[in-house]
Amino acid sequence: MGISIDDGACGVWQRVPDEVISRLDGIPGAAYEVADEVTCALEAGHPDNHMAVLQGWGNQEAWLIWATPTTATAPGCRADGLTCLLPEGHVGRHHVIMTDVVEDEGPYWCESRADLELQRAPI
Repeated sequence: MGISIDDGACGVWQRVPDEVISRLDGIPGAAYEVADEVTCALEAGHPDNHMAVLQGWGNQEAWLIWATPTTATAPGCRADGLTCLLPEGHVGRHHVIMTDVVEDEGPYWCESRADLELQRAPI
């Protein structure tokens, strides 16, 4: 298992089943190389199952959801025009990365665009 950086994410590790890797690596227009291990991307202390993105294409993303590993396909969350790293309809705060700056910035945990702007404001 890898080393976890405490960014407020759950971070629980899960091995990705080989058949899932081979199925998702072959999708036309795939955005990522599917990892053989992933960490839960939800905020620490979340209720219910863990989840991690496996693959993206078009406006869809495939997610590994576990207590028992399974996958789900759902659009990525773009609430309030933010680039959230979680699926549409997720529980808890958004996990946002800023991609419209010179170098990608974040991720940040935020409730809304206004909350994000407060976090990014100079002190």
